[in-house]
Amino acid sequence: MRVPAALIAIPLLAGAAVGIHIDGAADRLIPAACCAAVLSLLAAFAFRAEHEDGGVVLALLIGAAASGYTAAAAQSRALAAPPLFAWFEARDSGDSDPVTLIGRLRDDGAFVGYGVLLTLDVEEVEGRPQARVRARGGVRLTVVGAAAPKQMDGWRAGRRVRVPASLRRPITFSNPGVIDEARAQARRGIVLVGSVKSASLVEVIARGWPHHEWAASARARTRRTIARHVGQHSARSAAVATAILVGDRSGLSEEDERRLQDAGTYHVIAISGGNIAILTALMIFGARAARVPYRVAAGVSIAVLLAYGEIAGGSPSVGRAITAAVIFLTALMIDQRGAPLNVLAVAAVLAVAAKPVSIVDGGFLLSFGATAGIILGVPRFVRLTADHRARGLARWARLAVTAAAGVLGATICAEVVLTPIGASLFSRVTFAGLALNLAAIPLMTAVQCGAMLLLLAAAVGSAAASTVGAFVHYAATGLVETSRLVALAPWLARDVPPPAWWLCAVYYALCVGWLCVTRRRELVAAALACAGVLLVSGLAPAANGAPRLGAGVLRVVLFDVGQGDSTLVRLPDGTAILVDAGGLAGTSYDIGGRVVIPALRALGVRRLHALVVTHGDPDHMDGAAAVMRAFPVANVWEGVPVPPHAALRILASLAAETRIMWRTLQPGDVERTAGVEIRILHPPTPDWERQRVRNDDSIVIEIRYGDVSILLPGDIGGEIERALVPQLSLRPLVILKAAHHGSATSSSEEFIEATRPAAVIFSAGRNNRFGHPAPGVVERFTRKGVEMFNTAHDGAVFVETDGTSVEVYRWKTRRTTIARTTHEGKTIRRRN
Repeated sequence: MRVPAALIAIPLLAGAAVGIHIDGAADRLIPAACCAAVLSLLAAFAFRAEHEDGGVVLALLIGAAASGYTAAAAQSRALAAPPLFAWFEARDSGDSDPVTLIGRLRDDGAFVGYGVLLTLDVEEVEGRPQARVRARGGVRLTVVGAAAPKQMDGWRAGRRVRVPASLRRPITFSNPGVIDEARAQARRGIVLVGSVKSASLVEVIARGWPHHEWAASARARTRRTIARHVGQHSARSAAVATAILVGDRSGLSEEDERRLQDAGTYHVIAISGGNIAILTALMIFGARAARVPYRVAAGVSIAVLLAYGEIAGGSPSVGRAITAAVIFLTALMIDQRGAPLNVLAVAAVLAVAAKPVSIVDGGFLLSFGATAGIILGVPRFVRLTADHRARGLARWARLAVTAAAGVLGATICAEVVLTPIGASLFSRVTFAGLALNLAAIPLMTAVQCGAMLLLLAAAVGSAAASTVGAFVHYAATGLVETSRLVALAPWLARDVPPPAWWLCAVYYALCVGWLCVTRRRELVAAALACAGVLLVSGLAPAANGAPRLGAGVLRVVLFDVGQGDSTLVRLPDGTAILVDAGGLAGTSYDIGGRVVIPALRALGVRRLHALVVTHGDPDHMDGAAAVMRAFPVANVWEGVPVPPHAALRILASLAAETRIMWRTLQPGDVERTAGVEIRILHPPTPDWERQRVRNDDSIVIEIRYGDVSILLPGDIGGEIERALVPQLSLRPLVILKAAHHGSATSSSEEFIEATRPAAVIFSAGRNNRFGHPAPGVVERFTRKGVEMFNTAHDGAVFVETDGTSVEVYRWKTRRTTIARTTHEGKTIRRRN
């Protein structure tokens, strides 16, 4: 068998994937899986003694799968609730005072614009009584203040620090298509996040181990050298060179990162297999040119790679690439020339054995997927262009064509394998990389080699270093500027919803089938093409999407956007209207790009008939610009204009640039579509020009369908509620979104009595500092017997109606069916 390691790798990876995704049964199944792994190993030895090769293979498959499941399930559970998290959960819920953390820095401090990020592996916690508690776990801290960037050079990986910090759980949102960021952070070893008020509070109490200090000094020296000789030409070029050489991407702007991602060339600025392969090749060819024995060359290369891995910070992607390279070089030293796929399989086994949860890490999937595609596909491209009979100049021309075919083939093969992964992880597929990698990969090689040469030249003299620095600058500039192709041809990158798991499984099964079958390959290729079209077109069933709507059903979804508002209205004919787009006031968190847009895609939204900005508060409109850039929007509806408001002006400018109609609503405006009436109840035309945003100027919308009214009152207060009562003419069955997130100044007795809602939905953040929904408001609705939902605990709340009955349910859990009989006027509730 050419790839014997696959017998272990494939079932091990499959078992680990299953172990991570069935958390609820993990406690019961881990002991059973552990026993199965041990018994399978014993069975393999028994079959081997009897020369039963088939039994050996079967036992190894079962044992590897059981081992993968056991390790991944156990580690997933341990990472989700380490001692530090248990300590934090046991604290008094009202205790928000800073606590003193003692631990070691996992990475160097990184400047991110709004502060310096520190990743700390906590060892001990000092509480208010000054008693130390051993509580291990990972924390990500933001050190704010003007002094933080100046002092971050002393915050190096491996050093032990003491720091007082205010802690909280990572932000997470429960919506269709939205990644559970708290779980994703936990798999990276981060269970809490927090802030530090001042750099002066970060105390370094011990230096790191000698190899940590040496690596940190090398990184710092590299950053300074690149900043001096490349940064004099362009800070962006220096950031690109630093990212490629030592893996520090903190200097890159969000715009440049987004452009490279859209172009499909972002992988070239992340240290991965390509960078390690270039470094390995340079050392091997250099040793060969110097006539160094290949065993000595391989041994020296292994030592250099291990040192480089330490300098690059030991990130998972670097570790995987170096592991594969070390396996290859070790085999070279002992004259064991195995198949490249076997090396890849061994590297995958070692990576999963070291950290089982890495099986769901995006970097793991991208690295091994791309490498497998390249190994399997590139030789086929090269064979098409290779011609060993050519001589002289023709031979060199043929070699150039073959090299270009190899690069193009590598890009195509990697894209074929990574299309479902990219769609699942980033909700995006791009075709620009097919052409751009022909330039991006050589330019990345030039930047990497030039940056290494720069470090040597800097030791010789500043003149030589300046010359090399200019070369690195031009190469880095070319690398980034190639991504502008997507701006010229935006159709080369498509936003798609994450595809369903079964479609990804079918796609990869067809890929394997095409490689394995010899007859009727064209049929397999046609089926593969159809699956690929489904993936890239966005027409595929979405993963974690809501059930498809039946005919004649109106759906209203109140998204979980924390302490904010965002509501999707999906009419029976498919027309989509978004009322507000959320926002986290006082933060740089992209609620539009990371929450609202993925949720809309998962629900099948391709375009918006209208984006409604109820008023200009950031918790309602900060995500609007991202939504307008991501979807075709026909109209923007606003209530009361506020000319001095900067965010509204930016939104109006974006609408003008993209030719979106801007409309100011007034009471009495009605839009009728697919049997649904969208009625505007508030605000009236103002008597004076507003100089600031007012909650009481919020747009109030009634969505009327048959016997059902769904009322969205924005952030209006009790006074406006009482003024609206005489104007209300609601249908018999009312679903109400609580005004102003359930604030004590809204949801007045008069308004509740006038609307008589069958259910009320609060859109509020978990443990928000305002205390929404207010206890008095909750008590009022409870006295009236109103069914209550809260996005803070229920996640996204769905309201679906055919105009006669209403079903209200939270994402993935509780359902309540509410019906009102027209002849008796009684409300009936049924919980499922």
